[in-house]
Amino acid sequence: MTMVKKSKHKTHFQNSLEDTEKSKTFADQDPLILAAKYLRHPLTRKVEHLMSAICARFPFLPRKMRTRLAMSSKKRDNIWLSKAITSLQDTETLPLNRAYHAIQNEMFPKKIQNAEKILIILVPEHNEMSGGIYSFFSIANAAYKLRHMHNYEVVLMTRPNKMNETYFRQRNFKSSHDVFRFEQIKRCLNAKEIYLHIPEYAASNFIDNLDTESLNYLCSRDRFYVNILNQKIDIMPEPNEFCELRSICDELTQSVAHHAYFGQSFADYYNTPLLLLPAYTDLSDYPPLPAEDKRKLIIYSPDSAHWKNEVLRRLKAGLPDYEFREIRSMTFDDFMTLATQCRYSVTFGEGFDGYLAQPIHQGGVGFAVYNDKFFPSEDLKELSNIFLSPEDMKERLVERIRSMDKNPEKYISANEEMMRVYDQLYSREDYIRCIEMLIKREFELTPLHVENMVRSVHL
Repeated sequence: MTMVKKSKHKTHFQNSLEDTEKSKTFADQDPLILAAKYLRHPLTRKVEHLMSAICARFPFLPRKMRTRLAMSSKKRDNIWLSKAITSLQDTETLPLNRAYHAIQNEMFPKKIQNAEKILIILVPEHNEMSGGIYSFFSIANAAYKLRHMHNYEVVLMTRPNKMNETYFRQRNFKSSHDVFRFEQIKRCLNAKEIYLHIPEYAASNFIDNLDTESLNYLCSRDRFYVNILNQKIDIMPEPNEFCELRSICDELTQSVAHHAYFGQSFADYYNTPLLLLPAYTDLSDYPPLPAEDKRKLIIYSPDSAHWKNEVLRRLKAGLPDYEFREIRSMTFDDFMTLATQCRYSVTFGEGFDGYLAQPIHQGGVGFAVYNDKFFPSEDLKELSNIFLSPEDMKERLVERIRSMDKNPEKYISANEEMMRVYDQLYSREDYIRCIEMLIKREFELTPLHVENMVRSVHL
């Protein structure tokens, strides 16, 4: 195991801290200003470029050697940054956060603490509701129910973060899983294998947010695997941003939530084995409502698309007898109540998302603008509820709703066409099969250069 050694020489960030101590103004001691100074420092950028170059040129270095590279002066500076922020703004002293920590410390399960194999689903530290967060809990729940076929203990943990924020129970949807903070993994001294599943947005700075003890703990396991849960391709970091993460794990893999960015080119680009793990939401507890019983209600997503305000303005002007409701700051149950009652929904986000799907599953019609990042096929452009562009939606949405209101057959047809699409793409059985593959680490695609290397070795 590679341990972190204290440098005999002062790093550039230590010097900046000493300079800060000499200045007693509040602005100079603000942790965000300290962080900004650190990130702007030219030496920081040089080290980042050097690390990227080394990992790009020598991707098959032994794990211990890559670990030593990861524990560079950049890492030591980040440790000093963490200490500075902690000393200047210790949020763990906040009563609520301190209460969560106390509950988590008391309730941490013995079976996880004593386990030899642990599967961790990392979740955001904020107790909020989103499709991605819901899917993380769904994966954990499915993996837990499949425990008869694997030896992992499954645990949900909040992302390590400088402010030590966390929570114990998800308040926005029903879940039987407690949530712990990542630093508690250090309790699991018997663990030989850690299998970490990390959201795409948190992958690039995961190591920077770790304390030294947690990093050493991960490096000291017999096997440490990391899988990136790629839920949104538009916020997926670039491949060179995974350099440090690769350096400490035995293998970096990726599961993707949408058919649109599942393919050999993505496996090659990110240099990771790839598995399609479509987002699946079990709506069996929410029976659909017939069209004739629905309210004159249009719900819409909270996303901030540039065409959103104009679309809403035209809808409200053209459909004065309709009620409008944005899906914001509500539980999943409350959302599903509205998704069941509404006649129509409009999504301003990914397009092929829950704001489109859930109302359709409940017997309604959802509208979206097509894009090739998230929609699985260009054939969907032909459907009456999918618009070719934002301008197309602006010009034709009111007219299309009026047409469906006047002709119920068009309304029912639009719903049935989309349900056929969803039935072809998603099923409970297929979702469980994909979860099994994820647990067994059976990935569907591998980078071509890796396949070629394996073939050359066999030859």
